[in-house]
Amino acid sequence: FSKNMRSAKIMLSENLQIGVIGAGAWGTALARLLVNNGNSVQLWCHEAETRQDILTNHLNSSFLPEIPLPETLHASTDLSDVVRNSKILVASVPSHFTREIAKKMRPEITHEHIVVILSKGIEQHSLALMSEIYAEELNNLPKLAVLSGPTFAREVALDLPSAAVLACADEETGSLLQKSFHSARFRLYRSTDLIGVQLAGAIKNVIAIASGIADGMKLGLNSRAALICRGIAEMSRLGAVMGGSAETFMGMSGVGDSVLTATGTLSRNHTLGEKLGQGLSLEKCLPPGGAVAEGVRNAVSIHELAERHKIEMPICNAVYQVLHEGISCAQALKQLLEREPPDEEMMFFPNLNNNTVHADQQK
Repeated sequence: FSKNMRSAKIMLSENLQIGVIGAGAWGTALARLLVNNGNSVQLWCHEAETRQDILTNHLNSSFLPEIPLPETLHASTDLSDVVRNSKILVASVPSHFTREIAKKMRPEITHEHIVVILSKGIEQHSLALMSEIYAEELNNLPKLAVLSGPTFAREVALDLPSAAVLACADEETGSLLQKSFHSARFRLYRSTDLIGVQLAGAIKNVIAIASGIADGMKLGLNSRAALICRGIAEMSRLGAVMGGSAETFMGMSGVGDSVLTATGTLSRNHTLGEKLGQGLSLEKCLPPGGAVAEGVRNAVSIHELAERHKIEMPICNAVYQVLHEGISCAQALKQLLEREPPDEEMMFFPNLNNNTVHADQQK
């Protein structure tokens, strides 16, 4: 056996030691899932109060209120200890904290570690994907994977049927991770497209804000469906030139996550957009209690990526202008509706290896 195969077989034969970094709703929900799948899990909490709540009351009252957590779920505020004692690290911090957390993880990271990235976003200014940040800050030591899809944390924690996709370039590592996460109530598909899965996860947040704005303005179900469809077209165009696969954008992390986030009442991005559409200022629309609507930051990075790659993304650009340039939702809508009539509908490029974008494919 190769070294990788030997490591995978050893880990499969043992009770897996998994560290979940970030005790927000999504990190906590997956920690619960992993414990119930028979893994030994330690959840890193930024706040001591959250740790105490988990250990004493077996609850995370701040982010998943009233959902009991397994008594065997461990919690810690010592990040170095969690990293040192876990082979699989599930990173669930907000995307804008990724580089800071990666730097803190670095002293304990070895080539035997696996990092599963849950964070959805693109770093501002550098325009780095989350996997690129971890690769850079962790000196390419651990194997990297990305988990994404149409999954509201609360529903996963309630054991409602859900599905997601796990992207990992290494087959043995992907198989190992699938065995750890997959359950009768959490169906996990496999992929090797880390770029596409991450871009889809970031862009869908901006689409969700656009959908929420439309709902807040009471533009009707027709307009919401059109926004989601054309938003996925924008996602696929940018993804194509950046090396993503067309199948990814039609799958769980693309269409699936876009539909959920752009329509679901539990979506922070949709809720923010809806309030914007009702005329509230951005400051009054931001989620309470430390929760994050990633689309607000994602909109900046996606706008810069579209300009870098010369891709027209009118819906994402309209959201960017509303959030960061001060134009009104009514002005943004007027700009979208007054564009030139479109030619033939174009969702994907026939040749994803060809980075040439024709003008008639950008409408």
